[in-house]
Amino acid sequence: MRNDRARMIGLALALVMAGAWSGCAEIQQIAEETARQSGDERLAHIIRGTGTLVSGLLPISYEEEQSIGAAIALQVVARYGGVYDQPELTRYVNLVGRAVALTCDRPDIPYHFAVLNHDSINAFAAPAGYVFVTRGLLKQIRNEAELAAVLGHEIAHVSQKHILDVIQRSKRLAGVSEAGLAYANQNPDAFKMVIDAAAKKLLDEGLDQEKEIEADNLGDVFAARVGYDPTAYVTLLNRLRAVKGDDRAFFKTHPNFSNRIGAVQEVIQAQALKPTGVILEDRFTHVRGKL
Repeated sequence: MRNDRARMIGLALALVMAGAWSGCAEIQQIAEETARQSGDERLAHIIRGTGTLVSGLLPISYEEEQSIGAAIALQVVARYGGVYDQPELTRYVNLVGRAVALTCDRPDIPYHFAVLNHDSINAFAAPAGYVFVTRGLLKQIRNEAELAAVLGHEIAHVSQKHILDVIQRSKRLAGVSEAGLAYANQNPDAFKMVIDAAAKKLLDEGLDQEKEIEADNLGDVFAARVGYDPTAYVTLLNRLRAVKGDDRAFFKTHPNFSNRIGAVQEVIQAQALKPTGVILEDRFTHVRGKL
């Protein structure tokens, strides 16, 4: 009798875990009924509360976000030639980036900006405010307003927690209930697996295209709030379209330029963003000489 009860309780707990990771309420109900049939009302009560318990595990705290962001940022730096050692240029990019970040939806966290020593045309953001732009992309930019919009795009990925959405999905697929400092200390191999999956998504596959469009739109709005001309970003996207053309490798991780340009133009019109902001070409050109 005791063994039968133990088997039923074990089945109930197994069903709870299956329901937790699949999000299936029906499985949770079956587990609760199984526990009740075993005569263990306490276990049934615990199972009934697991929906709340599991959903409470899913959000990632800022402390966890910092450890995740730092781990992904290290992979970005390693993959893209390290950080470009030019202090004046780095200070300038941070000055522009932090001004834009003050207007975003998460202005209360610290943002860190760095230039990657790589000739590719790209930029990246990791959770907790780590933002990178390559030397190759900076060479294509012509003024500070364009730079502000590019940094705004990456800031939007952080403010909207786009990369954390990938982490959340990776956590559930890996059966991980925590991702961050605590879990890294307990199981570094599992934590590395989660980070590797997120880095692969970010660097090799790209975020969902709707997230890229959202980052374009919000980034241009953030830059316009500072006082930059919002049409500068449209000019940059047109220039990049001329440079990259029909680059399928690039479009693997980004929407095509026509879609991006159209979406940004719609936002400029819908939000009545005035094309009278500053461009600051001379100031950018002076610092760009450090490349």
